[in-house]
Amino acid sequence: VPRRVAALLAPPPAPARWPAVFTSAGLAAWGAAAGTALSAMSSANAALILFSLLRAATPL
Repeated sequence: VPRRVAALLAPPPAPARWPAVFTSAGLAAWGAAAGTALSAMSSANAALILFSLLRAATPL
């Protein structure tokens, strides 16, 4: 069987998992994920504060 056909007939590869935390790749991945989450929370907080300030300052 040719190599390409064998690759199509073989079972699919295992899904990628997050690396262990205490490796260099793991620390980089988990650090990036934590930084992204903190950045998103900070942006959401700023948007809510701006919305509440604009709502309070706008006369009805």
